[in-house]
Amino acid sequence: MKRQTVMIVDDTPANIEILSETLGEEYELFFATSGADALELIRADKPDLILLDIMMPGMDGYELCSILKGDPATRDIPIIFVTAMIGEEEEIKGLELGAIDYLTKPISPHIVRARVKNHLELKRYRDLLETLASAADRAKKEFLRSVSHELRTPLTPIIGMTDLVLDSEEDDNKRKYLTMVQKSALRLLGIVEDLIETSRLEGEGTAPEYRPFLLKAFLDTVAMEARTQAEGKGLDFMVTLDPALPEAVSSDQAMLHKVLTMLLGNAVKFTTAGKISLEVHLQEVAGEQMLQFSVADTGVGIDPADLERVFSDFTQSDGSITRSFPGLGLGLTLARRMTELMDGSIWAESSPGGGSLFQMQIPLLLPESESADAPPASDGVRQ
Repeated sequence: MKRQTVMIVDDTPANIEILSETLGEEYELFFATSGADALELIRADKPDLILLDIMMPGMDGYELCSILKGDPATRDIPIIFVTAMIGEEEEIKGLELGAIDYLTKPISPHIVRARVKNHLELKRYRDLLETLASAADRAKKEFLRSVSHELRTPLTPIIGMTDLVLDSEEDDNKRKYLTMVQKSALRLLGIVEDLIETSRLEGEGTAPEYRPFLLKAFLDTVAMEARTQAEGKGLDFMVTLDPALPEAVSSDQAMLHKVLTMLLGNAVKFTTAGKISLEVHLQEVAGEQMLQFSVADTGVGIDPADLERVFSDFTQSDGSITRSFPGLGLGLTLARRMTELMDGSIWAESSPGGGSLFQMQIPLLLPESESADAPPASDGVRQ
């Protein structure tokens, strides 16, 4: 097995010598006598663990630790501070910066070996778990991809043949049973399509295709589809548009349509009485213009503790709701992933029995020509 690596950062040669004698037989060691040199070496050849002196000229240990923990490429490397300072304030500061432990000077070889060994064992197990989790995730995605396509293949002729028989069948009882088969097959097909879309979005290279389109006409289409579903359940449906909305925007129209359809479909699904509303307006966030879409309902609502969880794979807010409103719970997961691909964000506000409000923001991109009649653009201009 390849020896684990330890980086020793200390401006005192005597300390480096003691640590080297203590650890050299078990680990591959690297050395640096300044924070700046250490930073360069760590970024070039990431060690398994860092022993870091605090008091050094120029860049001290606290500053180096802060830089390493702020960099995604090095933030997971365990850091143990080696210092003569053992005051509570200094200890708290180091732990808050992300260090995992302290070694005090004068250095005790037995304590150094024990603590380094323990922390490297923990890191080895953590790395192994991350590797296993990554492999399991890849296997899950491949399984979902394969099974989804295999399920869709027989469903298509089932639905098609059911349509043909329904067109020619005159017996009311038989038509009722065939209609039940048709609805069940279509519901299953919808679940399969969600699984396929989930697998596609998790694949590499998935990116939005930004093209200009007329915003109001697009929203009219989305609203018409949702209104039909809502009125079919006896629900009121309302649309409110900000007068300041631009005539044309640039976005991935298919993704945006999918997200809004999912949010509105969920609102209808979990509402048995009352109303559904869609509001679209401009919102400035940190100096950037955003398009904000709000979908509200008067449905069953969600426990506040479940609001974050509902955007995770295969999740609905609780078992009783799942039994009453069946589904895999992939809709909001897809909505979140598509929104994030469009550099946006999505969140929910709700309470049990008090309805739900789902809000999505994406950057406002205007077509370069300021007109949706212009040739499709590969990207928009962020205002």
